[in-house]
Amino acid sequence: MTAVEFYDRTPVENIISSVTTAPDKIIFIGDGKRMKKFHGNFRAFLAGRGIDTKLEYRSINRHDLDSIVKVLTDIVENEDECFFDLTGGDDLALVAMGIVYQKYKDTKKLQMQRFNIRNGVVTDCDDDGTVIYEGTPELTVAENIMLHGGSIRKSEFDSRVNEWELTEDFKTDVELMWEICRRDPGLWNTQLNVLAALDDFAADEDSLEVSVNLANVEEHLENVGVKYVSVLEMLIELFRNELILDLSADEEHISYSYKNQQIKKCLTKAGNVLELKVLVAAGDLTEKDGSPYYTDSLSSVFIDWDGEEHCIGDDEKDTENEIDVILMKGMVPVFISCKNGQVGDDELYKLDAVANRFGSRHVKKILIATYLGKKAQSMEYFRQRAKDMNITLIDGVHKLDYDEFQRMIRNLSV
Repeated sequence: MTAVEFYDRTPVENIISSVTTAPDKIIFIGDGKRMKKFHGNFRAFLAGRGIDTKLEYRSINRHDLDSIVKVLTDIVENEDECFFDLTGGDDLALVAMGIVYQKYKDTKKLQMQRFNIRNGVVTDCDDDGTVIYEGTPELTVAENIMLHGGSIRKSEFDSRVNEWELTEDFKTDVELMWEICRRDPGLWNTQLNVLAALDDFAADEDSLEVSVNLANVEEHLENVGVKYVSVLEMLIELFRNELILDLSADEEHISYSYKNQQIKKCLTKAGNVLELKVLVAAGDLTEKDGSPYYTDSLSSVFIDWDGEEHCIGDDEKDTENEIDVILMKGMVPVFISCKNGQVGDDELYKLDAVANRFGSRHVKKILIATYLGKKAQSMEYFRQRAKDMNITLIDGVHKLDYDEFQRMIRNLSV
């Protein structure tokens, strides 16, 4: 069977036939320059899934109905059996398809169907009762980014890339840290700035052991403009919960060791615990049949805009952005910015730009915060800007209990 895709600027609308059927050939119809640019990304996507399908591209004048009809007619007359995916494409191309179908419906084997990306509903456009699509298509976070021409930066030399090992033990630890954080997110941030400074004084950045003179730490924090607060009560609570070990402290000296490297990452960067709370909550959600509710999820996602990583000495530099959490609900991406403290006005613009570039029209844009830290009038403007950008604002999440938090995460994709 030959599948015909009407090329669309939204990449996921161009791949429906490849992920729901097994066509021998896929013919794309659309703007030649745009299809040529898409070809490399699509080939990489197919190769990643082990799909070996012949690809053809037919360029059309998007504004000339007669020329589109002519191209479609040529395809129908020269292919034995055609399946037309009407998920994407321009209005005029779909009108042309209707003209061609009406002409050949009684003499050729033609199928026309449309797939709703958001809810998975299939429309049998030729109304013959036959559905060609099989299964419920899903994309990984990496596939979604790749189809949009980017890549997720992964390098053994890039310490910014967080790949968490979400064991049951670690998920329990995340919940313990979140319970401490959510009592007073502002204090948590301030205290973790101090813990990060304590860690800076450790002899080896990969070591789990911390042993410092407090006078040195206070002097260092004063020099870099970071407020010093006592962290002893916090360390005692972390010790009681076995998140740190071997705690010893007096007025001049503190020493302890982190339970493991992942706990160290959480306790030396204030925002990590909220990101992880979201990531773990999403991973724990299931459908009624027990299958995962979100089909893929990543945190601290550094996106390279052109999909090519460059070295420091290269003339061309990388354009990249970080998204705190990205979830996939089937083929719908959910881009989430997590803020465990005050939120700058530019945060909306950054989230909007990256999500639109790598999520296209189906993306869900979410800002999750403990508190936004804005006065009444400023908050009113902030909420209006978010609404104008189709960004969902969810603040005060530290006040939600476990079940409320889970419901909130489930509703992000709705």
